[in-house]
Amino acid sequence: MTKPTILVVTTDKDLLRTFYTVAIKLDMKLLPLAEVSSRDFLAQPWHAVIVDLATPNIDGISLLSLVRSLSPFALRGLVVSSPDHQLLLRAVNEAQVHHIWVKPLSAKEIMDALQQQTEIAGGRTFPLLLATAFESKTETGHGHSYRVAQYALALGHELGLTEDNLRALQLGCLFHDIGKLLLPDQLLKNQTSQVPPVEQTLIRQHPVLGEQLVKGMDLPSEAISVIRHHHERWDGQGYPDRLQGEMIPLLARIASVANAYDHLTEPKGDSPPLSHSEINALLKSETGQAFDPKVVRALLNLRETQDVWEVLEQLTELPALAPVVQQALVLLEREDFDWHEVAEVIAQDQNLVAQLLKLANSALTGLRRKVTSLPTALRVLGARPVRNLLLTMTVRPFLQAPSELQLWEHSLACGLVAKRLAQQTKLVDPEEAFTAGLLHDIGKTLLMRFFPQSCRQVQQIARRQGCPTFIAERLIFSVTHAEVGAWLLERWRIPSPFCEAVAVHHTPVPETQPLAWHLYWANQFIHFALGDMPLAKWGMTDLLPPSLHPIFANPEKLVQEAMAQVKSVENALL
Repeated sequence: MTKPTILVVTTDKDLLRTFYTVAIKLDMKLLPLAEVSSRDFLAQPWHAVIVDLATPNIDGISLLSLVRSLSPFALRGLVVSSPDHQLLLRAVNEAQVHHIWVKPLSAKEIMDALQQQTEIAGGRTFPLLLATAFESKTETGHGHSYRVAQYALALGHELGLTEDNLRALQLGCLFHDIGKLLLPDQLLKNQTSQVPPVEQTLIRQHPVLGEQLVKGMDLPSEAISVIRHHHERWDGQGYPDRLQGEMIPLLARIASVANAYDHLTEPKGDSPPLSHSEINALLKSETGQAFDPKVVRALLNLRETQDVWEVLEQLTELPALAPVVQQALVLLEREDFDWHEVAEVIAQDQNLVAQLLKLANSALTGLRRKVTSLPTALRVLGARPVRNLLLTMTVRPFLQAPSELQLWEHSLACGLVAKRLAQQTKLVDPEEAFTAGLLHDIGKTLLMRFFPQSCRQVQQIARRQGCPTFIAERLIFSVTHAEVGAWLLERWRIPSPFCEAVAVHHTPVPETQPLAWHLYWANQFIHFALGDMPLAKWGMTDLLPPSLHPIFANPEKLVQEAMAQVKSVENALL
C-alpha cells in the first residue's frame, strides 16, 4: 500500500525538520521540492502540499492554486511569518487553502491539520479547517462554530425554514467567525467589554473581514449575510452596520441567538457554569434588545422548563447501588483489603454470589478453568475484575429502562472495546477502561426517567441534524448526560478518575485524560460499526503510534467481537 505523500516547499531547515518528524510518526512520505521533478509534481497524487511563503523565487499562492486544479482533494497549507489581510484574501479566494500556519508552529499543529478532513458541500471543497483554525486560541475553544451551527439548525427547524435556508444558515454559522483569522492571538483570548477601545474596535472588524475572506468560496448570499451580520442587535446597537429589528436578515438573527447561547453554556476557565434558570433569564432580559423576540421564543420552546440539577438534587428515589455491593467496592479500593472480608460481605446476598460465579465463568473474564466457590473466584479474578463484575451486575437494571437506545448492550460493548484498546495502547489499565465504558452513559437513565418528553426532543434533533446527542442535550437541558452521569457516580462513591472520564468522554484531552480518550474512541467505534454515525474525529487528532494503526483501522471487527461477548454475558445473567 502506497504511503500518503506530502510535498513541503521551504528553505527553512527547522520547519522542514518539523514536517519530517510529523511525517514519520504519521507513517507518511515527505518530499521537499528539491527532490521533485516537474513530471512528478504534475503526476503525483499528493495527500498534502505545504508552502512556506518565505521561500525565495516561488509564488506560494500561485503554486497552491495549481495544486488545487491538479490534486483537488489534496490538503493545501500555507506557512506565513505573520497574518496579512490581503495575503489571506488571496490565499482563500485563489487557492482555497485549507490551513494557514503562522510561524513558529509546533508538530502538534501540523498533525492536527494533516489528520483532519475538509467537508465536501455541493461538489465544492470548503476550507472548514481554515474557518476553525483559530478556535483553540479563544475562550470558547474548539467546536464553537459547529455547536453554533447545530443550535441554529434546531432553531431554524422550529421556525419552519426551508431546506435551502437551513443549508445557508448552517454554512453561515460554520464560517461566522472566520474573520478572526486576521486578529492577533491576544485579542482572541480576551473579547470582553473591558478591553481597551482600540482593541474592541479591532475585534468588531471580524464580521467584515470574514465576509471578504469567503467571497471566493461560492457560498450562498444568505450564508454570507450571516457572517457579516451575526453581531447586529435587535435594538440597532450592534455591529458592523447597526441594523435594527427586521432590517437584520432572519438567518443572522438566528445565528446571533445561537452564538450567544453557546457562549452562555460553555465553561470558561474556573468560573462556575450558569444554571439553566440563569440562562433562560438572561435570554429573556435581552429579548427585544439584543435578540429577535421570535427567535428567543423558539429557543425557550425547545428547552426543558425545569432545571435538571434542581430536580435531581431534590429526588429521594435516585438509583442506588445495593448496600452489599457498595460495601464490597469500598473494601476493594483499599490497598490492604482482605479477601476473606470481601467474601463475607458478598456472601450476604446469595443471588449476587450465584450471578458472580456465572459471570466469572463467562467470556467476560476469559478464565481457562471453571471456578465453583466464591473465595476461589475472587482470588483467581483479582480485585479490579471483581469490581467490574459487581458493577456489571448492579448497573444492568439501571441501563435496561425501556428506550430505543439499548443502553445496556451499548454500555457493556463500550466497556469491552475500551478494554481491548487499552490492552493495545498500554496507556491505561484495561480493567479501568472497562469500568469507564460500562458506566459512561449512566446519566441517560436519569434524564430518560425524569425528563422523558425532553429526551424524545433530544433524539429527534440528533437524528434530524445528524449531530451527537450531547450537543442536542446542551441545547435542551443546558447540561449533558455525561455530566449527569458523573454526578450520579460521585453519589455512588465511585473513584474520581471514573467520574472525570465519564464527564468528559465526548471531548477528552488526549494528553491529560487518557482514560476518557480510550472511552471516546470505544464509543465512536461502536456508533460507526453499527451505522449510527460516520467516524468523526471531533478534533481528537492525537497522534497514534504505528503499532495501533491496525486496530484503529478495523473498528468493525473490534465491535463484532465485543457484541459476541455481550451475548455471552447476557446468557450468563439469565
